This record gives sequence, C-alpha cells and structure tokens, in this order.
Amino acid sequence: MAFTTFNTTDTLEQVRVKLNNLSQNDFGNPALLGSAGLAATSVVGAVVELAGAIFSVAGFGVEDVTSSFQQILPGQKLRVLGVSNQTTAVVSATDTLTIGLTNSVTITNNLTANGSLHTLGTIEISGNTIRSTDSSQILVNDSLQVLGTVRTDNIRTISSANLNFGSANLQTSGNVEVSGFFYTQSNNGVVFEGTTIDAFETDLRAANPIQDATVTIPNITGTLITDADTATVTNNMLAGSITGGKLLDDAITEAKIADDAVGQDQLKSLVTLQILNSSGGVLKTIFGAGA
Repeated sequence: MAFTTFNTTDTLEQVRVKLNNLSQNDFGNPALLGSAGLAATSVVGAVVELAGAIFSVAGFGVEDVTSSFQQILPGQKLRVLGVSNQTTAVVSATDTLTIGLTNSVTITNNLTANGSLHTLGTIEISGNTIRSTDSSQILVNDSLQVLGTVRTDNIRTISSANLNFGSANLQTSGNVEVSGFFYTQSNNGVVFEGTTIDAFETDLRAANPIQDATVTIPNITGTLITDADTATVTNNMLAGSITGGKLLDDAITEAKIADDAVGQDQLKSLVTLQILNSSGGVLKTIFGAGA
C-alpha cells in the first residue's frame, strides 16, 4: 500500500488522480470482499467482520451474571482471581483452571444447602437428624437452651456432676433413675432399687390424700418402723409409761415385777393391816389388795 500525500500546491487534477489511484489500488475493489466470504463493503465493516470471524475460531468470551461480556482474543490473557477466605483459582498444565474453596471459608451472608446429606467435619446433618460420624455422642461446649420439648430415653450427668433444674419442675411419664434410685409416676411412689439391681425394690408411696398432711422425719439416726414390724421396738425407744389399756390380759406376770416395785398406789382396793404395840403405837403396816 502506497503512501499518498496531498500537497498544498497540488492542482485539482493532481488531487483527482491521487484519489482515483488511492481508491483503485490502495483501498482495492470492495467486490473482492464477497469472494473472501465477507459481506461488508467498507474497510471498517470488513475489519469488524474479520475480527468476529477470528474470534469465533480462535478466541472466546467471558460473561458474568450481570451480562457483562468480554472478548478474549488470541494473544490475550484471561486473569482469574480467587476471593479471600472463600475461593481459590489455580492454573496448571495442560490448559487447566481449577477453582475451589479455601481451607477456611467465610460466608458473610446466609448459606442455603438444599441437599439431603451434609457433613461438616465429623458432624453429619441428614434432614432433621444430627449425628457424629466418629463417635456415639455430640459434645456441646456451652449452655444449651431448647424452646421446645426435649425427648430422650436417658438423662445422665458426667464426672459426678449434679443435675440441676433450677426452679423448674421435672415432669415425666416415665422413670427418672439416679444410681439405684428412680421415681415412677405410674403409682405415685418413689422406688428404691437398693445395693443390688434385681427384681426386688422398695416402693415408698403415699395414700391418696383427702386433706393436706405433713410427715416429718425426725433428726435422729435410726431405722423406720412399720405396723408390720416385729421385735424391733426396744426399751430405749419408749418414753414415759404404757397405759393399762395397751396391755393384753395376763401380759404382766410375777416374774416381770421387780421386788418392792408395787406400792399402795398400785393397788385398786387397798386393805391396811397394822401391828400395834402395847401402848397402841403402829409397829408395822401391811397393805393388801381388797375384794
């Protein structure tokens, strides 16, 4: 392609000749573009059409979710960057781009996972079930508040800790078992298993109350006695006297009366026998039971 210069001294004829030569020889015949498969009839149109043809064969484009589009032509580079604390981008041979998550992922907004099974470390979430994949228990290293109902087969403490319900009531339709002692609601009683866990227990229950009643356990170490007990009450347990109405007929024998233990106050009908001296003084008084 020749270099054409129009001088200020050129005549109109000289300018005409230079333009004809420029359009015929340098620009060329636009009809030749058709034989090359181009539909454009101008230099600019042909360049644009040619760029599109080259791009369609050797280039590619990138478009994001906002429909922003960028052509990547031969010789140009596509730079892919990761997001700090979220994604990584690694280019490797041959012509491979790997996009992944960082070791520590930070999600500033909500995370929605619509799958049926999700695993976070050793914690597995499947539907509404949470379990540990490497253990039989899940450790909650903080206080846990449940606004709904907690349903469980067993409630246990660890390291001999106390089970504290604060001021709340403990209600259950089953059993509460604590080291050999458990409460059952079926008969409104408190059941003691004892030192041996077997088929025998001690059931402590209250009769159906028809009024408020208070039962006080005395502040004394000892053994509780029931009305079915025998040979347990000792002399040390008796305070004061036993009235006659509490004694069976013929229950007191001569052997059970100590010497000089019976005086006149113990006789129902008193008869007095006195031995007098010659002057009428009383030498001896003998008391006896009357008729």
